Amino acid sequence: GITFCSWNVKGINEPIKRGKVLAHLKALKTDVIFLQETHLKKDAKHRLKAKWIDKAYHSSFTHKSRGVAILIRKGIPFKHISTITDSDGRYIILIGELYAQKLTLINVC
Repeated sequence: GITFCSWNVKGINEPIKRGKVLAHLKALKTDVIFLQETHLKKDAKHRLKAKWIDKAYHSSFTHKSRGVAILIRKGIPFKHISTITDSDGRYIILIGELYAQKLTLINVC
């Protein structure tokens, strides 16, 4: 089955903390991850990249506050259709398909 995890990370701008968070999530072997309070700016989405993450979707704010993300592990056949984000970085809605079933993933902080 598919496993889900939700975590208020209270900011992952700092490289050491971000590395620890991503290492812990990798160890959990979670398939779909919902992160709240990432505090990443719009141009910092690349910071959510890791070898074991296939897709990373992020909604951010102009300052280092708020922010939500949805990460999808490699090997999970998620087919992205559309994304709806909040300009204040408070929510992200992903619409897609998983195993040929329509799916809506929502992350709110």
